[in-house]
Amino acid sequence: MATMKWTAGILTAAMAGVAMAHEGHDHPPGGQLLTVAAQTGDGDHTYENVPWWGTTENTGVGSTNGGVAIDKAGRVYISTDTPEGILIYDADGKRVGKVGPTKVHNLIIREEDGVEYLWLADNGASKVSKRTLDGKEVFTIPNEKTGEVPEGFNGLTAVDIAPDGSIFVAIGYGSSLIHKFDAEGKLLKSFGGGKVKEDGKCKTSHGITIDHRFTPARLMVADRENGRVTHFDLEGNWIGVVADNLRRPTDVDFRGDFCAVAELAGGVVILDKEGKVVTLLGENPNAAQRGQNPVKPEDAKPGHFTAPHGLAYDADGNIYVQDWNRFGRITKLVKVEPKSEN
Repeated sequence: MATMKWTAGILTAAMAGVAMAHEGHDHPPGGQLLTVAAQTGDGDHTYENVPWWGTTENTGVGSTNGGVAIDKAGRVYISTDTPEGILIYDADGKRVGKVGPTKVHNLIIREEDGVEYLWLADNGASKVSKRTLDGKEVFTIPNEKTGEVPEGFNGLTAVDIAPDGSIFVAIGYGSSLIHKFDAEGKLLKSFGGGKVKEDGKCKTSHGITIDHRFTPARLMVADRENGRVTHFDLEGNWIGVVADNLRRPTDVDFRGDFCAVAELAGGVVILDKEGKVVTLLGENPNAAQRGQNPVKPEDAKPGHFTAPHGLAYDADGNIYVQDWNRFGRITKLVKVEPKSEN
Protein backbone atom coordinates (compact mmCIF):
# COMPACT_ATOMS: atom_id res chain seq x y z
CA MET A 1 0.00 0.00 0.00
CA ALA A 2 1.36 3.38 -0.96
CA THR A 3 2.42 5.77 1.77
CA MET A 4 0.33 8.89 2.21
CA LYS A 5 1.99 12.23 1.63
CA TRP A 6 0.86 15.37 3.42
CA THR A 7 2.05 18.87 2.64
CA ALA A 8 0.38 21.98 3.97
CA GLY A 9 0.03 25.09 1.89
CA ILE A 10 -2.35 27.85 1.01
CA LEU A 11 -4.81 27.23 -1.77
CA THR A 12 -5.71 30.53 -3.38
CA ALA A 13 -9.35 31.17 -4.06
CA ALA A 14 -10.11 28.71 -6.83
CA MET A 15 -13.10 30.75 -7.84
CA ALA A 16 -11.54 34.21 -7.59
CA GLY A 17 -13.27 35.29 -10.77
CA VAL A 18 -16.76 34.27 -9.70
CA ALA A 19 -19.16 37.19 -9.67
CA MET A 20 -20.38 38.13 -6.23
CA ALA A 21 -23.81 39.35 -7.23
CA HIS A 22 -26.84 37.42 -5.95
CA GLU A 23 -25.49 37.05 -2.46
CA GLY A 24 -27.84 35.50 0.04
CA HIS A 25 -29.46 32.19 0.90
CA ASP A 26 -30.34 31.12 -2.62
CA HIS A 27 -27.15 32.26 -4.29
CA PRO A 28 -24.27 32.48 -1.80
CA PRO A 29 -20.99 33.69 -3.23
CA GLY A 30 -18.71 30.79 -4.05
CA GLY A 31 -15.07 30.32 -3.32
CA GLN A 32 -14.01 33.75 -2.07
CA LEU A 33 -12.55 32.27 1.11
CA LEU A 34 -8.92 31.21 1.23
CA THR A 35 -8.70 27.67 2.54
CA VAL A 36 -5.85 25.47 3.64
CA ALA A 37 -5.03 22.70 1.21
CA ALA A 38 -3.40 19.41 2.10
CA GLN A 39 -1.94 17.08 -0.46
CA THR A 40 -3.04 13.51 -0.09
CA GLY A 41 -2.52 10.28 -2.00
CA ASP A 42 0.36 9.04 -4.09
CA GLY A 43 1.56 8.93 -7.70
CA ASP A 44 -1.30 9.02 -10.21
CA HIS A 45 -3.73 9.26 -7.29
CA THR A 46 -2.49 12.47 -5.68
CA TYR A 47 -4.96 15.22 -4.82
CA GLU A 48 -5.22 18.62 -3.23
CA ASN A 49 -7.91 18.45 -0.56
CA VAL A 50 -10.26 21.47 -0.66
CA PRO A 51 -12.59 21.23 2.38
CA TRP A 52 -15.91 23.05 2.71
CA TRP A 53 -16.10 23.34 -1.06
CA GLY A 54 -19.05 25.31 -2.43
CA THR A 55 -19.50 27.39 0.71
CA THR A 56 -18.01 30.48 2.26
CA GLU A 57 -16.65 30.91 5.77
CA ASN A 58 -16.69 27.11 6.23
CA THR A 59 -20.39 27.12 7.05
CA GLY A 60 -21.40 23.97 5.17
CA VAL A 61 -24.45 23.27 3.02
CA GLY A 62 -26.72 22.01 5.82
CA SER A 63 -27.23 18.49 7.12
CA THR A 64 -25.93 15.84 4.72
CA ASN A 65 -26.57 12.10 4.65
CA GLY A 66 -26.57 11.50 0.93
CA GLY A 67 -24.53 11.48 -2.23
CA VAL A 68 -22.98 13.32 -5.15
CA ALA A 69 -23.66 13.13 -8.88
CA ILE A 70 -22.17 15.04 -11.82
CA ASP A 71 -23.78 15.68 -15.21
CA LYS A 72 -22.05 15.92 -18.58
CA ALA A 73 -21.89 19.70 -18.32
CA GLY A 74 -19.87 19.35 -15.11
CA ARG A 75 -22.61 20.49 -12.75
CA VAL A 76 -22.38 18.93 -9.30
CA TYR A 77 -25.55 17.66 -7.58
CA ILE A 78 -25.39 17.26 -3.79
CA SER A 79 -28.29 15.78 -1.86
CA THR A 80 -29.09 17.20 1.56
CA ASP A 81 -31.51 16.54 4.41
CA THR A 82 -32.53 20.18 4.37
CA PRO A 83 -35.72 21.68 2.84
CA GLU A 84 -33.49 22.83 -0.05
CA GLY A 85 -33.28 19.23 -1.26
CA ILE A 86 -30.59 18.63 -3.90
CA LEU A 87 -28.20 21.55 -4.39
CA ILE A 88 -26.60 22.18 -7.78
CA TYR A 89 -23.18 23.81 -8.25
CA ASP A 90 -20.96 24.58 -11.17
CA ALA A 91 -17.43 23.17 -11.19
CA ASP A 92 -16.10 26.34 -9.55
CA GLY A 93 -18.31 25.91 -6.50
CA LYS A 94 -20.95 28.51 -7.38
CA ARG A 95 -24.45 27.43 -6.54
CA VAL A 96 -26.63 27.53 -9.64
CA GLY A 97 -29.86 25.88 -8.52
CA LYS A 98 -31.67 23.23 -6.55
CA VAL A 99 -33.91 20.34 -7.49
CA GLY A 100 -35.84 17.44 -6.04
CA PRO A 101 -36.82 16.36 -2.53
CA THR A 102 -35.04 16.31 0.79
CA LYS A 103 -33.54 13.18 2.39
CA VAL A 104 -32.35 11.61 -0.85
CA HIS A 105 -29.83 9.04 0.34
CA ASN A 106 -28.15 8.33 -2.98
CA LEU A 107 -28.36 9.82 -6.45
CA ILE A 108 -26.89 9.01 -9.84
CA ILE A 109 -27.17 10.47 -13.33
CA ARG A 110 -27.66 8.09 -16.25
CA GLU A 111 -28.16 8.85 -19.93
CA GLU A 112 -31.03 7.38 -21.92
CA ASP A 113 -31.44 8.07 -25.65
CA GLY A 114 -29.18 11.09 -25.34
CA VAL A 115 -31.05 12.53 -22.35
CA GLU A 116 -29.63 12.64 -18.81
CA TYR A 117 -31.83 11.65 -15.88
CA LEU A 118 -31.43 11.80 -12.14
CA TRP A 119 -32.15 8.54 -10.35
CA LEU A 120 -32.84 9.01 -6.66
CA ALA A 121 -32.86 6.55 -3.79
CA ASP A 122 -35.40 8.67 -1.93
CA ASN A 123 -35.25 7.31 1.59
CA GLY A 124 -37.51 10.07 2.87
CA ALA A 125 -40.35 8.92 0.61
CA SER A 126 -39.34 5.21 0.52
CA LYS A 127 -39.24 5.11 -3.26
CA VAL A 128 -36.97 5.23 -6.30
CA SER A 129 -37.56 8.33 -8.38
CA LYS A 130 -36.40 9.02 -11.94
CA ARG A 131 -36.38 12.72 -12.79
CA THR A 132 -35.27 15.09 -15.48
CA LEU A 133 -32.36 17.30 -14.52
CA ASP A 134 -34.80 20.13 -13.82
CA GLY A 135 -36.67 17.94 -11.35
CA LYS A 136 -39.72 16.62 -13.22
CA GLU A 137 -40.56 13.13 -11.96
CA VAL A 138 -41.12 10.70 -14.85
CA PHE A 139 -40.98 7.27 -13.20
CA THR A 140 -41.11 5.71 -9.75
CA ILE A 141 -40.72 2.37 -8.02
CA PRO A 142 -42.91 1.04 -6.53
CA ASN A 143 -45.60 1.44 -9.19
CA GLU A 144 -48.58 -0.55 -10.42
CA LYS A 145 -46.30 -3.14 -12.08
CA THR A 146 -43.92 -3.69 -9.16
CA GLY A 147 -45.68 -6.48 -7.28
CA GLU A 148 -44.92 -7.49 -3.73
CA VAL A 149 -41.43 -6.56 -2.50
CA PRO A 150 -40.12 -8.58 0.45
CA GLU A 151 -39.95 -6.39 3.57
CA GLY A 152 -40.77 -3.27 1.57
CA PHE A 153 -38.84 -0.09 0.73
CA ASN A 154 -38.23 1.28 4.20
CA GLY A 155 -34.51 1.97 4.58
CA LEU A 156 -33.79 2.53 0.87
CA THR A 157 -30.14 3.48 0.38
CA ALA A 158 -29.00 3.09 -3.26
CA VAL A 159 -30.00 2.54 -6.88
CA ASP A 160 -28.23 1.87 -10.19
CA ILE A 161 -29.16 0.86 -13.73
CA ALA A 162 -27.74 -2.14 -15.60
CA PRO A 163 -26.83 -2.03 -19.31
CA ASP A 164 -30.07 -3.80 -20.24
CA GLY A 165 -32.16 -1.23 -18.36
CA SER A 166 -32.88 -3.37 -15.33
CA ILE A 167 -32.87 -1.50 -12.04
CA PHE A 168 -31.07 -2.55 -8.85
CA VAL A 169 -32.19 -1.16 -5.50
CA ALA A 170 -30.54 -1.64 -2.10
CA ILE A 171 -32.43 -1.56 1.20
CA GLY A 172 -29.32 -1.00 3.29
CA TYR A 173 -31.05 0.54 6.30
CA GLY A 174 -33.71 -2.13 6.40
CA SER A 175 -33.64 -5.73 5.20
CA SER A 176 -30.18 -5.40 3.53
CA LEU A 177 -31.80 -7.06 0.52
CA ILE A 178 -30.96 -6.00 -3.02
CA HIS A 179 -33.89 -6.05 -5.44
CA LYS A 180 -33.72 -6.35 -9.22
CA PHE A 181 -36.53 -4.80 -11.26
CA ASP A 182 -37.11 -4.71 -15.00
CA ALA A 183 -37.16 -1.38 -16.84
CA GLU A 184 -40.88 -0.95 -16.07
CA GLY A 185 -40.41 -1.50 -12.35
CA LYS A 186 -41.56 -5.11 -12.06
CA LEU A 187 -39.75 -7.03 -9.32
CA LEU A 188 -37.68 -9.85 -10.82
CA LYS A 189 -35.75 -11.15 -7.83
CA SER A 190 -34.26 -10.33 -4.44
CA PHE A 191 -30.89 -11.37 -3.03
CA GLY A 192 -28.34 -10.45 -0.39
CA GLY A 193 -29.87 -9.73 2.99
CA GLY A 194 -29.17 -11.99 5.91
CA LYS A 195 -27.29 -9.38 7.95
CA VAL A 196 -24.37 -11.76 8.40
CA LYS A 197 -20.86 -12.00 6.97
CA GLU A 198 -21.31 -14.94 4.65
CA ASP A 199 -20.95 -15.51 0.92
CA GLY A 200 -23.91 -13.98 -0.86
CA LYS A 201 -25.13 -12.03 2.18
CA CYS A 202 -24.98 -8.39 3.25
CA LYS A 203 -25.03 -6.56 6.54
CA THR A 204 -26.10 -3.04 5.56
CA SER A 205 -26.00 -3.11 1.75
CA HIS A 206 -25.34 0.62 1.87
CA GLY A 207 -24.13 1.29 -1.67
CA ILE A 208 -24.50 -0.46 -5.02
CA THR A 209 -22.83 0.40 -8.31
CA ILE A 210 -22.69 -1.32 -11.70
CA ASP A 211 -19.05 -2.26 -12.34
CA HIS A 212 -18.47 -1.81 -16.07
CA ARG A 213 -14.79 -2.76 -15.85
CA PHE A 214 -15.77 -6.37 -16.45
CA THR A 215 -17.51 -8.13 -19.33
CA PRO A 216 -20.26 -8.85 -18.57
CA ALA A 217 -20.74 -6.04 -16.09
CA ARG A 218 -21.10 -6.87 -12.39
CA LEU A 219 -22.83 -5.38 -9.39
CA MET A 220 -20.48 -4.02 -6.72
CA VAL A 221 -21.91 -3.74 -3.21
CA ALA A 222 -20.58 -1.58 -0.39
CA ASP A 223 -21.38 -4.07 2.40
CA ARG A 224 -20.87 -1.51 5.13
CA GLU A 225 -21.12 -3.33 8.43
CA ASN A 226 -19.22 -6.32 7.04
CA GLY A 227 -16.37 -3.94 6.15
CA ARG A 228 -16.07 -5.09 2.56
CA VAL A 229 -17.01 -4.51 -1.06
CA THR A 230 -18.32 -7.51 -2.99
CA HIS A 231 -19.37 -8.61 -6.46
CA PHE A 232 -22.58 -10.23 -7.65
CA ASP A 233 -23.41 -10.96 -11.26
CA LEU A 234 -26.41 -9.17 -12.76
CA GLU A 235 -28.60 -12.17 -12.05
CA GLY A 236 -27.92 -11.79 -8.34
CA ASN A 237 -25.46 -14.67 -8.09
CA TRP A 238 -22.53 -14.33 -5.72
CA ILE A 239 -19.10 -13.84 -7.32
CA GLY A 240 -16.91 -12.97 -4.35
CA VAL A 241 -15.23 -10.41 -2.11
CA VAL A 242 -13.39 -7.60 -3.90
CA ALA A 243 -11.76 -6.07 -0.80
CA ASP A 244 -12.14 -6.83 2.89
CA ASN A 245 -11.16 -5.16 6.17
CA LEU A 246 -12.40 -1.77 5.00
CA ARG A 247 -13.70 0.86 7.39
CA ARG A 248 -17.46 0.81 6.90
CA PRO A 249 -17.60 1.39 3.10
CA THR A 250 -20.59 3.42 1.98
CA ASP A 251 -20.27 4.37 -1.70
CA VAL A 252 -18.18 3.57 -4.78
CA ASP A 253 -17.37 5.35 -8.04
CA PHE A 254 -15.11 4.34 -10.91
CA ARG A 255 -12.47 5.95 -13.07
CA GLY A 256 -10.74 3.67 -15.56
CA ASP A 257 -9.57 0.49 -13.85
CA PHE A 258 -9.70 2.08 -10.40
CA CYS A 259 -12.47 2.83 -7.95
CA ALA A 260 -12.79 5.24 -5.05
CA VAL A 261 -14.56 3.93 -1.96
CA ALA A 262 -15.97 6.24 0.70
CA GLU A 263 -15.30 4.81 4.16
CA LEU A 264 -17.57 6.15 6.88
CA ALA A 265 -14.81 5.71 9.45
CA GLY A 266 -12.78 8.62 8.20
CA GLY A 267 -11.22 8.19 4.76
CA VAL A 268 -11.44 7.44 1.04
CA VAL A 269 -9.58 4.42 -0.31
CA ILE A 270 -8.56 3.83 -3.93
CA LEU A 271 -8.70 0.21 -5.11
CA ASP A 272 -7.40 -1.30 -8.34
CA LYS A 273 -9.38 -3.75 -10.48
CA GLU A 274 -8.22 -6.69 -8.35
CA GLY A 275 -9.33 -4.97 -5.14
CA LYS A 276 -5.84 -4.06 -3.94
CA VAL A 277 -5.52 -0.84 -1.93
CA VAL A 278 -3.54 1.66 -3.99
CA THR A 279 -3.66 4.62 -1.61
CA LEU A 280 -5.69 6.32 1.12
CA LEU A 281 -7.04 9.84 0.81
CA GLY A 282 -7.78 12.21 3.66
CA GLU A 283 -7.52 9.64 6.42
CA ASN A 284 -8.48 11.16 9.76
CA PRO A 285 -5.86 10.59 12.49
CA ASN A 286 -8.36 11.65 15.17
CA ALA A 287 -10.24 8.46 16.03
CA ALA A 288 -12.84 10.42 17.98
CA GLN A 289 -14.01 12.16 14.78
CA ARG A 290 -14.23 9.11 12.51
CA GLY A 291 -17.75 8.30 11.48
CA GLN A 292 -19.19 11.09 13.61
CA ASN A 293 -22.00 13.34 12.43
CA PRO A 294 -21.74 16.28 14.89
CA VAL A 295 -18.17 17.38 14.07
CA LYS A 296 -18.29 21.19 13.97
CA PRO A 297 -16.73 23.23 11.17
CA GLU A 298 -14.10 24.67 13.50
CA ASP A 299 -13.12 21.17 14.64
CA ALA A 300 -12.97 19.49 11.22
CA LYS A 301 -9.37 19.79 10.08
CA PRO A 302 -8.50 20.60 6.47
CA GLY A 303 -7.22 17.52 4.74
CA HIS A 304 -9.01 15.04 7.00
CA PHE A 305 -12.43 13.57 6.40
CA THR A 306 -14.80 12.88 9.27
CA ALA A 307 -17.43 10.53 7.84
CA PRO A 308 -17.28 10.08 4.03
CA HIS A 309 -20.71 8.98 2.84
CA GLY A 310 -21.10 9.71 -0.89
CA LEU A 311 -18.66 10.53 -3.67
CA ALA A 312 -18.25 10.93 -7.42
CA TYR A 313 -15.47 11.47 -9.96
CA ASP A 314 -15.81 14.26 -12.51
CA ALA A 315 -14.55 14.04 -16.08
CA ASP A 316 -11.14 15.46 -15.09
CA GLY A 317 -10.56 12.90 -12.34
CA ASN A 318 -11.35 15.20 -9.43
CA ILE A 319 -13.38 13.59 -6.64
CA TYR A 320 -16.22 15.23 -4.76
CA VAL A 321 -16.89 13.76 -1.30
CA GLN A 322 -19.86 14.36 0.97
CA ASP A 323 -19.31 13.73 4.66
CA TRP A 324 -22.21 12.56 6.78
CA ASN A 325 -22.25 15.76 8.77
CA ARG A 326 -24.76 17.89 10.64
CA PHE A 327 -23.32 21.04 9.05
CA GLY A 328 -22.89 19.70 5.52
CA ARG A 329 -19.22 19.35 4.70
CA ILE A 330 -18.36 18.86 1.01
CA THR A 331 -14.75 18.29 -0.07
CA LYS A 332 -13.30 18.56 -3.55
CA LEU A 333 -10.20 16.45 -4.14
CA VAL A 334 -8.46 18.23 -7.01
CA LYS A 335 -6.35 15.83 -9.05
CA VAL A 336 -2.65 16.68 -9.15
CA GLU A 337 -1.03 15.66 -12.40
CA PRO A 338 2.29 13.82 -11.97
CA LYS A 339 5.35 15.90 -12.75
CA SER A 340 7.12 15.11 -15.99
CA GLU A 341 10.45 13.33 -15.70
CA ASN A 342 11.86 15.58 -18.47
